[in-house]
Amino acid sequence: MQVVVPVKSFKNAKKRLASVLTAGQRSDLMKHMLDDVLTAIAATAEVEGITVVTGDTEVVEWLGKNTSRLKRPLRIFEPDASQPEFDQQKPNPVDNKIGNDVNLSSINNRAEAGLCHAYSTAAADLLARGASTMLLLPADIPLVTKADIEALLAEHTCPGVSLAAAGSDGGTNALLVSPPDIIAPAFGDNSCQRHIAHAREQGLQPAVVNTPGLSLDVDTVEDIRALLAAGRECATLRYLLESGIAAELEKSAEDGHLQSTKRQQSGVQNQTNRQVG
Repeated sequence: MQVVVPVKSFKNAKKRLASVLTAGQRSDLMKHMLDDVLTAIAATAEVEGITVVTGDTEVVEWLGKNTSRLKRPLRIFEPDASQPEFDQQKPNPVDNKIGNDVNLSSINNRAEAGLCHAYSTAAADLLARGASTMLLLPADIPLVTKADIEALLAEHTCPGVSLAAAGSDGGTNALLVSPPDIIAPAFGDNSCQRHIAHAREQGLQPAVVNTPGLSLDVDTVEDIRALLAAGRECATLRYLLESGIAAELEKSAEDGHLQSTKRQQSGVQNQTNRQVG
């Protein structure tokens, strides 16, 4: 089995967290999540090779310095440079306005298009190299383990499609396919159902595997809090604790609860005053 992990960039990662994390923190978070994902992949005996799809030089440099311990063949695959989603990133003034729903939607649409392109080009490349089975895993599922990947494999048939849904938006957090080009990619919100439909169009009954490690992808503050609540040992959890991010989020949650309580008490007092008056 060949495993594909798309990574757009570190410096522009996780823009939905820009209101609570600095660019440097988001970059470090992405690095630790990628580390966790690659560690789980490398621990799985069935993995014959790992392909990281990226066009970003910082990602390539990081991989060169941090992956020798994995003891698995790992290569970098750069998709068609005409696809801006995987070009080396340049600042985009539109992307800085994260609070605007339209801009956030635009960011998400570009990310989904980039992921579909990464999947398609990597699948074609691996197929040409003789690969019979491909697993695509995103780089932002830090709780994934060897057991999660093995659970997917246990349900998989050849030819076939096995997948895991994201718990937050119905997206696809794992897509295992034999052969690599058996279905067209359809990543984005509710993509799990679209991938299921594509498989059935090919006369296949896809296997849907739900595990805690595959269900959590980190995009929002709520996702980070879910990761912290899980308490599962991983590089990402250590980073959140040691960097002080976990403490800051806990404090902000407490402050928010306090403000909400004060507003409720003020409302009750105002209502009482009106009744007395």
